[in-house]
Amino acid sequence: MRFDLLEYAATQVRNRETFLLNYGKYFGVFSYQLDSLLNVWSRIGSEKDLEGRSHAGLLIFISILRRHVILGFQHIATYQSFVAWLTFRPGLEALLVLGKFVDDPANAKIWHDRLVNRNAYQNAFSGRNLISKSLPRSSDFREVMTRLNDDFMHPNPDFTYRDMSVRESGEKLSLEIQFFDVVSDIHEGHLLAYLNLLDLIFCTSELLVNNLYGPPLTASTKRRTFTDDEALRAADLAIRNPTAKKVMEELGLWQFKSIV
Repeated sequence: MRFDLLEYAATQVRNRETFLLNYGKYFGVFSYQLDSLLNVWSRIGSEKDLEGRSHAGLLIFISILRRHVILGFQHIATYQSFVAWLTFRPGLEALLVLGKFVDDPANAKIWHDRLVNRNAYQNAFSGRNLISKSLPRSSDFREVMTRLNDDFMHPNPDFTYRDMSVRESGEKLSLEIQFFDVVSDIHEGHLLAYLNLLDLIFCTSELLVNNLYGPPLTASTKRRTFTDDEALRAADLAIRNPTAKKVMEELGLWQFKSIV
């Protein structure tokens, strides 16, 4: 089982260049989504809510979300989708925790004292208890996080065999692990899943913030969603590759029932 660190690093560089050639448009889409997400959440650092309360403490969770959204996309851009989801996961959990804080500020103390009173912490933040009323679609996001745990965190059979191949040469047996996506359709499925999930996170964040602070004074007209813009491409990929379809549905929350 040979591994060359310099070759690995060089492949990352080549893959990034290839990604920009193949998906330069989506690099721009990601930048726009990220800016939009940060603009929505910026209100909590400068405004009081409709009841005159400050929620500035939530900024740290938005910073965590921002960091892991960026890190995850950087791995998508080097054709390492499995690392992208592994890296992104803490950001998604930070968003879910934020929703629990908005539900009840007392949850912040439970979260802070998790090592002192683990039972209270597990009751408030484990499993489906991480679903909040304040964050729209938090139930869906919690399901995505469960899939990330199952598929990208733990070496269960699906994880173990997904990127492994066996090579036999006479009596010699060797195992090879893939470090990069090798099927273009699968990589594209992860890319479309990632960007669609981020777009949904923006939309639900906007609803949560507007519920707290009221509509912004400079509210713009209704924006087109990533689902609107990329529906045909995603549907074509879903028809062409069932594995990519599964990725988009389970991780990106695409819905194909009416077209596939």
